[in-house]
Amino acid sequence: MAKQTSYTMRDVARLAGVSISTVSAVVNNKGIVGPELTAVVQKAIAAMHFSPHAGARGLRTGRTHMLGLVVQDITNPFFVEALRGVEDQAIEHGYEVLVCNSNDQSDLELRHLDALHTKRVDGILLAPTDSYAVRETLGRDRAPIVFIDCIPMKAKVNCVVTDNFDACYNGVRYLIELGHQRIAVICGRLTHSTSIDRVEGCRKAVQESNLVIREEHLRQGDSHIESGYRIGHSLLQSSDPPTAIFTLNNRMALGILRALTELKIPCPSRVSVMSFDDADWAEVVSPSLTTIAQPTYEMGTAAVDLLLRSIGPGPEQSELKPQQILLKSTLRIRGSTGPVSKS
Repeated sequence: MAKQTSYTMRDVARLAGVSISTVSAVVNNKGIVGPELTAVVQKAIAAMHFSPHAGARGLRTGRTHMLGLVVQDITNPFFVEALRGVEDQAIEHGYEVLVCNSNDQSDLELRHLDALHTKRVDGILLAPTDSYAVRETLGRDRAPIVFIDCIPMKAKVNCVVTDNFDACYNGVRYLIELGHQRIAVICGRLTHSTSIDRVEGCRKAVQESNLVIREEHLRQGDSHIESGYRIGHSLLQSSDPPTAIFTLNNRMALGILRALTELKIPCPSRVSVMSFDDADWAEVVSPSLTTIAQPTYEMGTAAVDLLLRSIGPGPEQSELKPQQILLKSTLRIRGSTGPVSKS
């Protein structure tokens, strides 16, 4: 196999017929080169597949133009869509994104954060695995961090999150308006700020209607399909099963639908099902799934914008007060929810 040639700015300048300083000005977007000459240089760059060495550029500018993104579980459609927003917005501003998957493990998350710090990323976007454990990262001398989705408990930080309390409050209100009183809620781990806020929103809605979420109807899963399936079987075969099930995570909803199919329980005529997050498959399952849709892509773009503001225009981090961006969700009513059965 032939060895790949590594070109320099001098090579690009020779091909384009310009000076090295002109190539440097175009590469670093200084805006001092006219559009026609810029097009000539860019054509030469493309022809030679030239890429300036990020490390060397970072030594000159104090920036690597790299951002880090650490997520809980890259297989979750929520994080896939958020990543798309992050990458699109980062590229728009001349940044590359290094993506790390913590696999729901706090120790692996810390390893990723250390590795990103070693690579001198300009900033980090973090969806932490644990709202309590992640507080250990706040006191470290690191690049600026913006939290996505899940945030540290009792700490003021830069973050972009859905209004989880309001979303679940409105979701449960909708089920109550359909006549449901026995509503089961399946949440994720209560070490996540998202799960805590969602459960509290559900509680508020039932309390205002003089109802309660029974202890046996509030179950904690692990946000994976199998836990939804296992909990669904238990709820549906209990002596006093719920008439509606609200899963606070999209993949646990798949487990519920699987349990309903196995037990031959019709949905929604006997049990209504509603889920948090609106994955692509929600419209194609039968019945189509009623969901609370987060503005996931927008969460990613907003997080990048906030991170770039916290990085600031120069080598030093700008001293901005921590900002929380709270995004609204949308209730999408489909075939899996209906009035409570009168039988």
